Order: sequence, then C-alpha cells, then structure tokens
Amino acid sequence: MKCNNLFNIFVCPTDVFDKVISSPSNLANWRVPTLLVCLIGIISLQVGPSISQSASPIHSLAEAGAISTAQIHGLAATWPLLSALLVCLATIAGSCWSALVLWFIGRTFLKVSFPYLKALEIVGLTSIISVLGTIATILLIAASGDSSAQPALSFLVSKLDHARPLYQIFATFNLFYLWSTMAFAIGLSRLCNVTFKEAAFWVFGYWMAVRIVLIILH
Repeated sequence: MKCNNLFNIFVCPTDVFDKVISSPSNLANWRVPTLLVCLIGIISLQVGPSISQSASPIHSLAEAGAISTAQIHGLAATWPLLSALLVCLATIAGSCWSALVLWFIGRTFLKVSFPYLKALEIVGLTSIISVLGTIATILLIAASGDSSAQPALSFLVSKLDHARPLYQIFATFNLFYLWSTMAFAIGLSRLCNVTFKEAAFWVFGYWMAVRIVLIILH
C-alpha cells in the first residue's frame, strides 16, 4: 500500500478509490489503516470518561458481592489489556460490517456486482478519517476540559442533559462521522460506476436509520 493513499483520502478520495478499484486486490489497504484505528482507539481509552467507564463493570460486580477482593485486584490489573483487545475486535468487526453493507447495497439496490475485498479496501482507507476524528476529539477534550466533548453539534449544547434525545440528535451530527459517510458514498459510487447522488441516497439512508435506532434504544 502506498502511504500517499492514506493522505490523499483527505483531499481527493475519488482518485484514490479509482486507483484501488483498477488495481489487483491488496489487503494492506485495509490492514494498515485498521491497525492505526486500533492504536488511536487504545490511546483514547486514557482520555475522557473512558477510564471510569471501563472500570465501572468491576465496581458493579464488587458492590453486588459477585467477586472477591482478590478477584477485583486481578480484574483491575487485566482490564486495560481486555479493553484494548475489545477495541481492536470492535474495530475489525465494524470495518468488516461496513464493507458488507457497501457490498450488499451495491448488489441489492444498485444491481452491481463487485468483490467484497474491494469494498473492504475502500472501508479501510476511509477509516483513516476516523483516526483524525479521534485525535480531534482528544484535543477538544483537552482544550475544553469537558470529557464528553466531541466535534459535533452537541458541543454547542454541552449543558443539556446528555441522556436527552435532543442531545443525542446533536451528537449524531459529528463532523467526522459525516465526512466518513460521504467518503463511503464516493467509494460506492466508484465501485458501482453510478453517480454520487445515487450512492449517497443509500449510504446516508442507512447511516440515518442506524442513528435513529441508536437514539431510540439509548
């Protein structure tokens, strides 16, 4: 994989995707960005509310008397490693799922067949945007002192109760979520050789449906 592919995703994703689609399959286009996402995800565990949230299951078990003091210390020692493994597994699973969604939309709704591995490469390269998003979030938290801060509309209404649906709606409009979704739509349009508008209709439709379900279930 050429490193300039990662940087060019930010400025000219169409050119990058065209090169990937016209070249033989190269899973490095997926592996390298995914490893970077895993790394920045592990680093982000040390920022904001992640530490307290990761420890909360242990505290809950301790308060319920389900585990002994020795087990509490053992879990506390291994929890950072377990958390890091969960981040990596979630990242890989999420990447594979996103590729499956693109592949499914292409075959079912756009009536175009393309290899699943090509969709995986597109998703992998696009995931570099989430790396930048995580870095931006870490810096925003450090600058604002608000552990829940994120580059989304929710930052403008940070005093709202975070459990309220209105806050969740504002949090949905995260700059980097929207950017990644747009890149997915561009990638799908190149894979299927259709207009961006056609691909964006299905990709953003799926994105909105998932967000609505998550807000309802919150």
